[in-house]
Amino acid sequence: MRSLLLSIIIATLLCGRVVAVEFAPTPVQDQFKTNLSILAQSDDDEFGDLDREGRAHTDSFEDGVKKPSVLKAAALSALLPGLGEYYVGNKGKAKYFFAAEAATWIGFFAFRTYGAWKEDDYVRFASEKANASLEDKDDEFRDWVGFYEDIYQFNTLGRVSDPDRPYLEDTPENHWLWLSEADQETYRDLKNQSRDAFRKSEFMIGVAIVSRVVSIIDAVRDARRARRSLDDSFGNEQQPRYRFSFDPLNSRQMVSLTVYTPF
Repeated sequence: MRSLLLSIIIATLLCGRVVAVEFAPTPVQDQFKTNLSILAQSDDDEFGDLDREGRAHTDSFEDGVKKPSVLKAAALSALLPGLGEYYVGNKGKAKYFFAAEAATWIGFFAFRTYGAWKEDDYVRFASEKANASLEDKDDEFRDWVGFYEDIYQFNTLGRVSDPDRPYLEDTPENHWLWLSEADQETYRDLKNQSRDAFRKSEFMIGVAIVSRVVSIIDAVRDARRARRSLDDSFGNEQQPRYRFSFDPLNSRQMVSLTVYTPF
């Protein structure tokens, strides 16, 4: 019996034919195949929908994504701080620049208005208390009115300490006479308040300039950072993608490796 069985096996090998025995699928095999199909489907979802050529649908520069212009971002920030950041896409940061710009110009006009009010006050006060006409006078003459009690003191004591100082004739345009030292001090206080307000308005102009410089630098950095980010994402999209699958129940293709290239 054993010799007969051995003879059959040897004959089969010599003929080069292998008889494959196929068993009926069991519920365990069916469940295993189902699990493998679900795993393969999840791999497909990870790579996204594929077109007929096997490439993933991704947004690239060719699909309408544009790099922000560094020059344009700088020009917009020079025009209005925060506008360059808004153009690049940093809208949250742009709001702070917009608020700072609005506060700067509100402060500028507020100081200018207050300074003009105080200027009107001390000009009117000098006219009432010292009979001085200051409407068309420069700042130097207005300082003389606040420092000397009258025009006579200016022509005597003032020209002694400064011989090059011009002599003022006592005319209605040059005349002033303070009747009390308190009034003269009040005049000086009003004049100093006016000039201090005008100096602060000029300071706000400096703040506006500095704000533009800071916004230009920040917008340029943001634009360059955004361009690098797009370059990196576009470069990553050009890399080939792989998918590995394993099916032990497939007699023809148990292991498969699929490569998706960007071309």
